[in-house]
Amino acid sequence: MLKRSVKTSSPTPRLPAGYERIPVRTTYLQMQANPVAEPPAPPAGCTVERWAKPEVHEYRKLFAAVGRAWGWSGRLIMKEEELQAVLNADATEIYRLRCGGETAGFAELDRSAAGQAEIAYFGLLPAFIGRGLGKFLLSWAIHRAWQGKTQRVWLHTCQYDHPQALAVYLKAGFSVYDRQVEMQPYAEEFIRNSLTPCG
Repeated sequence: MLKRSVKTSSPTPRLPAGYERIPVRTTYLQMQANPVAEPPAPPAGCTVERWAKPEVHEYRKLFAAVGRAWGWSGRLIMKEEELQAVLNADATEIYRLRCGGETAGFAELDRSAAGQAEIAYFGLLPAFIGRGLGKFLLSWAIHRAWQGKTQRVWLHTCQYDHPQALAVYLKAGFSVYDRQVEMQPYAEEFIRNSLTPCG
């Protein structure tokens, strides 16, 4: 699982009630060649569908359900009009994994930087974890990210993501290019329940 870090050169915005910033160990990974020559075949009963310009409330519902266990907050604390603009942008591609008629997870690509594709968000709903769907969806997202004029695909993970996230990304063909400790917003409830504070 992964979530986008929030980097800005402007003054740090005030957080909504119930959130605070904490130091988080973040690992950045990239690949500069496509390791997935052909699109992977979906598991039986599953398909990947483009989710074009979703409504903010529908997107946030899925975002929160997928990211709750990992402390995802970035899109929950954005102003509604700001988030809707991101979701409507041509550079944003969102895909839902559907299995047995249910949404199992999603992958989101950001192509706002020329020649690059960021796998900005990627994850499964809790009920679908442990079925091998994550490996498929990651391979699918990597293959999709390399379509067009992409020269670099990147993503990042942090200490609060799934314990196997870094190993999974390395196995998929990514390599580490940077590690940082960054101040990131998290819900206070998540912080209270976290077992791995950054020290």
